[in-house]
Amino acid sequence: MLSLEKLIDRSGKLGSLPDIVNKVFKVMDEPRSTATKIGRVINDDPALTARLLKLVNSPFYGFSARVDTVYRAVALIGHKELRSVVVAASAIKVFDGIPSDLISMQDFWKRSLSTAVTARVLAAFKREKQIERFFIAGLLHDIGSLLLYLKLPDEMSQVLRMQQTDGIEICKAEKEILGYDHTEVGGGLLKKWNLPPQICASVRFQNKPDKAPQAEQQAAWLIKLACEIVAQHIEADALLAEDTEIDPAIWLANKLDDSLLPKILEKAKQQYESSKDILLS
Repeated sequence: MLSLEKLIDRSGKLGSLPDIVNKVFKVMDEPRSTATKIGRVINDDPALTARLLKLVNSPFYGFSARVDTVYRAVALIGHKELRSVVVAASAIKVFDGIPSDLISMQDFWKRSLSTAVTARVLAAFKREKQIERFFIAGLLHDIGSLLLYLKLPDEMSQVLRMQQTDGIEICKAEKEILGYDHTEVGGGLLKKWNLPPQICASVRFQNKPDKAPQAEQQAAWLIKLACEIVAQHIEADALLAEDTEIDPAIWLANKLDDSLLPKILEKAKQQYESSKDILLS
């Protein structure tokens, strides 16, 4: 059985984001970074260029005039928001080709994008300064599962059987069979991708935010709430449900009132519909 450390160490090509991401981030982090310099790098990747322009021209951003160049797109959405677009467009491609006998990749990314836009909406309601980080964390919150399905398919088959036959939560089943769960794998993988500590910790501690480092607890609580909302009100096709079974303590930890739920659902649904065909195509 692979230990958690060895699993992540042997993640191969999955242990790093595509070169284009690192190139874009490197230029973005330069002291004198400009939209022209960043656009020049993005233009070298036709697929990323196409997705960026489609997304910027979608209702997701709602710009009134059409954006025809990458340079203009970068200037309009800004460096911080650009990171989420680049990571989202690239991370989905990293996991192309995973066998479908254990998991539906279409369903996986639908749920992940739903969590991403919900986290983004929650962050906006909380007036967070870097809402794009919550989008990325939501999109990648279950990424550890994909590495497990790819590297330990037999063990994950046992996990799924235990979950289905005994009604055990998947994290508990993973712990019993593997000794660790997919949130730990996800947090470790994102750390290897050199993503910000806030994103890594919110994925790693999404099920137990109070165990996260103090500086990252609020982010972890927000991702936990986003996951709960998606599980109970979006995946269950209960978008208009008035009752919620979400623990009031989770709302309290996020300093949000549960009366906001209908507005959160409405905005999350709008953002999902305006971005799904671009990011999931």
